[in-house]
Amino acid sequence: MYTFKIETRADSDWNQNLIKNNSGNFFQSSDYLTSDSKNFFPVFIYILDESGNVAGQLGITIIKTAVLYSSSSFKTMLKLITNFTTRGIWLYGPIIYSDVKNERLEILQQIIVAINTVCQKYDLVFIEGFISPYDKLIDEEHVQLFTKNHYVVSDHVTFMADLTKPIEQIWQDVSKKTRGDVNRAKRRGIVTKETQTIDELKEFLLLHKTWARTKGLEISDPFQDLEKLWNNYKFGVEKFFLAYQQDKLISGLRVSYFNGIAYTHFVVSSYSESTSLGGTLLTWSAIKWAKNAGLKLYDFSGGPKSNLQNQDTLLFYKKKWGGDEYAHYNVIKIQKKFHYILYRFLFGLVRSYHDFKSKSAKPSKNEKHEDE
Repeated sequence: MYTFKIETRADSDWNQNLIKNNSGNFFQSSDYLTSDSKNFFPVFIYILDESGNVAGQLGITIIKTAVLYSSSSFKTMLKLITNFTTRGIWLYGPIIYSDVKNERLEILQQIIVAINTVCQKYDLVFIEGFISPYDKLIDEEHVQLFTKNHYVVSDHVTFMADLTKPIEQIWQDVSKKTRGDVNRAKRRGIVTKETQTIDELKEFLLLHKTWARTKGLEISDPFQDLEKLWNNYKFGVEKFFLAYQQDKLISGLRVSYFNGIAYTHFVVSSYSESTSLGGTLLTWSAIKWAKNAGLKLYDFSGGPKSNLQNQDTLLFYKKKWGGDEYAHYNVIKIQKKFHYILYRFLFGLVRSYHDFKSKSAKPSKNEKHEDE
């Protein structure tokens, strides 16, 4: 029989447990989940067996605002309706410490019960999760357990490069066009480097602010996460890469890594050039770094499977890096239907506003596919 406990702080064994399992990852680590922000906070679920040993874990982020980046006027309005927007989300979990099918299903059921307790305790409008693509034992019965507990399940995919292959094979797996873009970037004199100082990390964050503005988003304090990101860099769970052209910073890339798995967060760009190849060269540089660092997998990140054949989506672009396709799932459970409808309306309103604001600065289609 399994029981659960729910904490708002992870104990010293949280990360140590994760690295004992092949599916343990950065998004379930205390390094990622712990935050001093007023807009969100973590919840840590432990599943315990009869001897008190940890049989499963899940880290959830409780978010109290509709959007994390927006104009000051929108933020002020959204603070007044926090009760309509408070929600929970988890990424790449849960982590289950058993290979025995029946045990795994029992542990997962207890995790779902614990999630329901979290929803009630924090009065969440909805809870959303992304099941880990690294857990090779996830099967239809695991997914059906979410369905039986009133979750809506949708198919997602991600692409991952096997870093145990020779680097020459990894290069050949990349599409011909993307290999050409990497070589063109080098001919244009674009160079890349890893950040090594806090001032270089500040450069990345200022570039992130510039990039966000092209998307209609406003980051009022670009250094709000500086201490956390710098600590993650020092602790060896995050890397930041910068690309320069003629000594001018044009692109940046954030990569997390944990338990042998590297994960691409996003490329940011100043879009100072009509067509920029900084992001493409950064991605290849990060792959080589991950290979040399002895990591096992490079996750290019993914998205809804329905976008796989749509050439206008980032998912289609990520496919060009030649990684193997891994299936995983998005699950969502609505706790308050009326509040959820209102949340979706507000989210759509803010997104429309951002789309309008970004039109004048939006990169061209070719630029987007090359540099994001």
